[in-house]
Amino acid sequence: MPTWEEDLVSALTNLGGTGTYAEIYGEVTSLRADLPTTWKDVVRRQIQDRSSDSAGFKGVTDLFFSVEGLGRGVWGLRQFVQPTPIAVDFPQGNENPGRAWHKTYRILRDTAVARQIKLLHRDACQICGEVLQISPTKTYSEAHHIIPLGGDHAGPDTGSNVIVLCPNHHALCDMGAIALRREDIRMTEGHEISEESLIYHNEQIFGRVF
Repeated sequence: MPTWEEDLVSALTNLGGTGTYAEIYGEVTSLRADLPTTWKDVVRRQIQDRSSDSAGFKGVTDLFFSVEGLGRGVWGLRQFVQPTPIAVDFPQGNENPGRAWHKTYRILRDTAVARQIKLLHRDACQICGEVLQISPTKTYSEAHHIIPLGGDHAGPDTGSNVIVLCPNHHALCDMGAIALRREDIRMTEGHEISEESLIYHNEQIFGRVF
């Protein structure tokens, strides 16, 4: 019979890598028929024992992380957090007349906050809803800091300043080609984008006030 640890990994895998306690309970009931009276307490203890985010971490395999912060009851499976490829500058082009310079227009900043929010949205673009399936078991998205982190912007690396985008909409936001209107953004419970960030993008990046 599978261990509690194995069942909880299976439950979160079935949920796409992240889930609330209620969602995890639902998956566990489909995996285990012989649930004890206090089985929900067992689930919570097993998760917290195996998460370095928890004060109750037992120092064993660090399987789970708190997606929204402790006390919010949303947990993620660490193995589902995939590093985002880092964009780099292309080499300088031909030095002869007619030479072309090639370099990227942006850097993908993959912070811990960004990874958690991508996982929370399950890689769905918050503008178009698209999820890029790059293999049978892996999806891809990009986390955009609405107020940029670098340069004179010095934006915060907080969840309220991050929006999950497909590569196309990430490029459009980076280049100030589109406005960010709250009514056009697909929201997920547990992730709120700040009004300050939206105003900054529309005034400083897009160039107009909406």
